[in-house]
Amino acid sequence: MPPPPKGDPDTIAWVRDRFRRHYETTDLELPPRFARREFGFMFWEAGMMQRHQSFKSGEALRDFLTRRTPMHVYFSSAYYEKPGAPTMEEKEWLGADLVFDLDADHIERVKGMPYEAMLEEVKSEIKKIVDQYLLADFGLGEDAILITFSGGRGYHIHVRDPRVWELQSHERREIVDYITGTELDADGLFRRVPLELKKFQDRTTVKYRYAMPRPNDPGWPGRLARGIVAAAERLETIPKDEALRELAAVDGVGGRVAGEMFDALFSPRAGSRGIDKLRRGDMDIFPSDRLVGAFQRTFVPPAVDLGKRETDEPVTSDIKRLIRMPHSLHGKTGLEVVPMTREALDGFLPLRDAIPRAWKEEPVEVSLRAGIKVTMRDETFNLKEGMNIVPEYLAIFLACRGVASVTT
Repeated sequence: MPPPPKGDPDTIAWVRDRFRRHYETTDLELPPRFARREFGFMFWEAGMMQRHQSFKSGEALRDFLTRRTPMHVYFSSAYYEKPGAPTMEEKEWLGADLVFDLDADHIERVKGMPYEAMLEEVKSEIKKIVDQYLLADFGLGEDAILITFSGGRGYHIHVRDPRVWELQSHERREIVDYITGTELDADGLFRRVPLELKKFQDRTTVKYRYAMPRPNDPGWPGRLARGIVAAAERLETIPKDEALRELAAVDGVGGRVAGEMFDALFSPRAGSRGIDKLRRGDMDIFPSDRLVGAFQRTFVPPAVDLGKRETDEPVTSDIKRLIRMPHSLHGKTGLEVVPMTREALDGFLPLRDAIPRAWKEEPVEVSLRAGIKVTMRDETFNLKEGMNIVPEYLAIFLACRGVASVTT
């Protein structure tokens, strides 16, 4: 859970008052089966999360939020017979939504990126999970999927299809394994197919050819095929000597096999090239099993890496998980946890669309601990260390991130 806020007491009190204004005016849009969910809260003072809370109505929840004004608000993916019971055993679990959590910590390539660019990369990954896995592979409907910006460094996905409610932890973990390509038997997708049968006297011989999935096949077979073809096509775009060096550097390949493999892929034979056959799922382009093995070692691992996606496994497999409530505020940024459809995700910009409407444009004086450049509500601010005058919404963002104090 997030640590207690940084900053002086006056700044924390100022921010907290703005949070209260948000909860007084925002439309909370209560989640389905609201009264069956557990709620948890982190407050501005250091301490443990207060959980095992439940509410019978939206008015009761709003009253709590405006009176106590928490720093973070969570609700359970699970449904309970008695959500307010003080122990998990007493709650009587009824089922749970399927949830996914992806933030910048799970994506290696975003390290060191500016905040806005980092969030764009995370959004790109969330779109692939929804489009390629939840919609295409699992056949879920868009109306059963809610996406939320977490208010911080990533996004959440809530699957509210009744078919997932009773899934246990190990079954949810298998879903994560499928998405992340864990223990994927990629080599098993390649097969020897009988091509020709010959009989001579009392002897029978069978000629085989190798086949692989087609790029338009569903699920992981097609995903793997597309990755293999993409990796091969990339080699064709770079100088031949560079491509040969890459191939030869693969463990167990070497220079001679690299040359043979390159020729099998890109040299015309009988009116077609090997790469064109691969696009049809035909691997009958290599003269020996040795080249087939080298091809698999070279092209399968990058294809798996290209196809798999990352997500936080403990979050998805936890059938009693607390996750940020839509329309609540993230205490480390002051941004709203914004719910949206898959279509709305395409045009969503967190530092424009997750700034609560309750945050005003009025000028506020802040003291910055270091210079910072940030774009919010389509306006770029290049701020220096020390005293600055900024709009209220930016002052809240900087104060929540612990890089500025508000002069009150």
